[in-house]
This record gives sequence, C-alpha cells and structure tokens, in this order.
Amino acid sequence: MKKFVWYCLLILAAVSMLAGCGSRGEEQDTSDETTTAENIELNLWYTDESMTAYMSEAAEAFGRENQVAVIPRQISAIDYLENINQQNIAETDIVDVYILNSESLEKAYMAGLAAPLWEELTGYPDVAVSACRYQAKGIAFPVYFETEYFLYNKDIVSEPPASFQAIIDFASSDEMSGENAELYQNLEAVLKWDVLDLFCNYQFVGAYLNLGGPDGDDRTVVDMNNENVLNALGFYKELNQSLYFDGEEVQYDALLQSFLEGRILYTIGTTRSLELLRQSGMNYGIAPIPPLTDSLDSRGISVNYVAVVNPYSRSTELSERLAAYLSDEYAEKCYDLSGKLPCKRLSTYPAEEFVHVMDAYERSVVLPKLMDTTNFWVELEVVLNNIWKAEMREELAEEGLSDISQADNMGAEEIKKEQMRKQIRDLVTGEISRAHEQMKQQLSRQ
Repeated sequence: MKKFVWYCLLILAAVSMLAGCGSRGEEQDTSDETTTAENIELNLWYTDESMTAYMSEAAEAFGRENQVAVIPRQISAIDYLENINQQNIAETDIVDVYILNSESLEKAYMAGLAAPLWEELTGYPDVAVSACRYQAKGIAFPVYFETEYFLYNKDIVSEPPASFQAIIDFASSDEMSGENAELYQNLEAVLKWDVLDLFCNYQFVGAYLNLGGPDGDDRTVVDMNNENVLNALGFYKELNQSLYFDGEEVQYDALLQSFLEGRILYTIGTTRSLELLRQSGMNYGIAPIPPLTDSLDSRGISVNYVAVVNPYSRSTELSERLAAYLSDEYAEKCYDLSGKLPCKRLSTYPAEEFVHVMDAYERSVVLPKLMDTTNFWVELEVVLNNIWKAEMREELAEEGLSDISQADNMGAEEIKKEQMRKQIRDLVTGEISRAHEQMKQQLSRQ
C-alpha cells in the first residue's frame, strides 16, 4: 500500500510540475489540424557534442523536405529532463524532440515528457526496439548506440577464439614456442582488457543477470544471484588466476595502442575506438564477445540513445516524423558525421569489420530503465573489481594432509584445486549476494 502511495505522489509531483502547461495540453488535440509546417519551428535537443554535425545536417535536410524550421541545440546533460520540463511550463521554446539515454526513459515517461508512438517500430534489431519500450509501449525511436566487441590480430590468428576457455588453453599450450614461434615473438600478452571498466567487463555476467525483465522496466524482476551467475563469476576469477595482470596498471587507450602495435593478441574494444581502428591500417578482426566456455555464455551491454517526442510539442505529428527521420531515413550518414554507429543496420559500413560490431550489438542487453536502480552500474562494477583484485590463499590446509606421502601428491594437488574452487565460490557468492540484496531493497522501498 505504501508503495502505491509513493507512486501516486510521484505522478502527482510530475503533474504539478507540468500544471503550467495544462492549457496547452488541452489544446493539443486540435493543434495539428490547424497548424501548418510553414508557421512553426521544431526545437531539437541533444547532449553529446560529437553528434552536432549529424543533428545539424539532419535538421536542415528534414526542414527542406517538410518546409519546417528545425533548430538543433546541444544542452548540458545536467538537469536535462528538468530543463525540458521548465520549457514546457514557460510555454516558450518548447523542446519538440530530444535525444535521451534509454536508461532515463522511465523518468521521462513518469514526468509526462514522452509521448507514445503512433506506430510500432519495425526493421530494427530487437535490442533497439527493447531500448525504446516502456511498459509494453513504444515511446522513442532508436538513433545510435555504444557497445563492446572482441578484437583479434588477423595477422596472427585467422578467426576469433571459440571461447575464453580456449584462450586459456592456448596460452598454457606449447603453441607459441613451437614451429610457428616467429608469429608470436612480439606478443607481450595473449589477452588483456580494461578490467576496471564495467563497459568492457559486463559480458562475463551479462548472459545471466536479469534486472527489470526483457525491457528493463519491471521492478518485480530482480534475478542477480542464480547458479549461472555464480558459475560465470567463478570462471571470471579463474581467468584472472590463469592470465593474471594487475587491473590498476591497465588503461583502455594504452591497451588499444598495444593491440594496434601487435603486442596484444586479443582485447575488448568499444565503439568509441572505431575510427581509430579504421585509420590504423592494422589487419584487425572484430567479433561478438565469445562464450566463456562450452557451457557458459557471454552477453555484452549496450547504451542506447533514443529520440523522444515531447507531448507538449507544437506539432506531435511533425515531431514524430523528425524523430523517425533521425532514426531511420538519415541513419546512413550517422557514422560519417559523428563517428557513432546508428541502431539501424546499414547496407554497407565504412570498414568491412564494422558489420561485426552490429553483430555484437544485436547480442547485447540494455541498461535497466528503473529510476530506483540508478546505481546498478556502480554496484556491479564494484562486484567485478573486488572479485578480480581479491587475493586467493594458495597454501594447502594442514588438517588431514600433514602425513601425505610422495605417492599421494596427485591427491594433494586435487585437494588444493578443490580448496581454491571453494574460495572462489565463497568470494563470488558474497559479492553478488550483496549487490542482489541492494537492488531488491532499492526496488522495494516503501
């Protein structure tokens, strides 16, 4: 009951904030019948400076095609939605369409700042559609995304590994010192990535976490502490034990440079590096993140930026057409003008390997949209960092083993391995249980 009251208060607060726009909202039903494109302007807001050229050219092209003036404007991300709402209240320079991280869609919708779409999205990857949905309604158009992908040196290996376990097996084999040793002579590491950045790390648990359901908007779904998550985190720590490097000493840009110089065979890249890769001249390969093992999958995460129509727009019909234009009709120019890949799959890409970035994107999951889970990213990053950095005790327990003979050494090694597995299990269980309970408490606050 208290939870219901909390929601009512939240909605009332949003309504109260928008009260100054009430009369305009009442007139909205007939505005599109009496307002022509020639006598209105559409305001388009966005926050990312790198999107300026795309937004400007798309706005100009849309304006020419529809005989309407579109005014793009880059705005600070601080109090972004609050400032849009203030424009509604003032009834001047109302923001008609704005670009938003899909993580904030619940907040936008609850504040009355997101108009439901007239038509369902079709022809987009499922992950893009999911990013634009709230409570089974489409309330935005997918524009561009950020995600991670797997990088490998095609001068050394012709295809990506079958799994992370295969990388461990390769690193511990005699392959690099065999007849093909010359291929590997410049390598300093088989695999390295920025383990302290969750964006490069999420895939190790992403296949089995479920916070908010398929669209990240169901507060009854909190499934972070299950057997598959524990097994995946256990493998993550075993990977750390097999290919150990100090997370404090690695940094994304430096690692990528080492990869481009042929000193690292495999790494995790992100979409912000695509132009650097394209211009590098290196024979690189891109692939979706491989599975962890034959029985444990992986799944990366994507950050989706979407175009939202303000219900208080001077013409919601024109605004929706503008949002769709940014998402679909002008998408072919998105990368050339911004360095960002559009959510829409293109017929051709600036570099041949970029099509595999889309493969990685289509396998990704979206961030939860729930306002109560805004620290989910931080909590999960802490979990993975603590697991990676934790020191494991390697000494053999004395109890029951002090009289082991030489003939029993193999048995002692198995016991050591079992003890290590138990330590790892206790570590990952403690870490993920804490984060799981934190999310449950946040979503059940009265």
